[in-house]
Amino acid sequence: MDLGGEDTGVAEMGPSDRKSETSRLVAPNTETSPSYLNILSNICGLVFLGIILYCCFKDDVTLFSFHPTLMTLGWMLFMTSAMHALTPGDLATGWMPIRLKSARHWILQVIAGTIILTGFIVIVTNKFINSAYHFTSYHGKFGLASFIFLLMTMLGGLGALNSLKLKHYLPPIYTKLIHTSAGLLTFCLGVTTILLGFFSNWWKKDNPQWLTILCFVLVLMSMIATTLRPILKIYIRLRERLDIQN
Repeated sequence: MDLGGEDTGVAEMGPSDRKSETSRLVAPNTETSPSYLNILSNICGLVFLGIILYCCFKDDVTLFSFHPTLMTLGWMLFMTSAMHALTPGDLATGWMPIRLKSARHWILQVIAGTIILTGFIVIVTNKFINSAYHFTSYHGKFGLASFIFLLMTMLGGLGALNSLKLKHYLPPIYTKLIHTSAGLLTFCLGVTTILLGFFSNWWKKDNPQWLTILCFVLVLMSMIATTLRPILKIYIRLRERLDIQN
């Protein structure tokens, strides 16, 4: 999910230089202030992961215990970290040149996709072992949709990664905007699946209402903090393109 959030250092180049591969090697502006939205998202994700780990393993360890754990780890930590990698002011990547940020982005995406795939296999296997029906609840249906969108978005990332080579077919700006939009939709589907999990029998059986509300707030805050800047970036880029055409 190439969020196209980093323009620092490229703005001073000419139009032809901005399209060159060399422009991706410019050093970032070290004076950029830290992104407090990224920090908030990370804190919410870590606290939520701690709660999920406790709820999954407080009584005993089953195959199902690994499904919420892996999905939380994949969507709320690695996926958000991958999205943060391309936003200005991220503490982990603020010192990196753009190409290195891009590499960190897709590496974290691959790790997140692998973890989510494992969590998906775990729940399908658990359903099969217990002779239960698959994808009957909203949680299951959204989970399947988010997994399919994840696979398509990651394949689309290859197009964004090679946007310069595809410029004869589609301008790089549109290739990246399409990938970013698809990535945001995929992430929101994944987070919505997690939110719907709070209505499952497994969660409602042992957890008090105050914990459900707390987890709801943590997940929503993390999602908003992660997606707000990319959404604004898409809006600004589209307005710029429309102004140029007019």
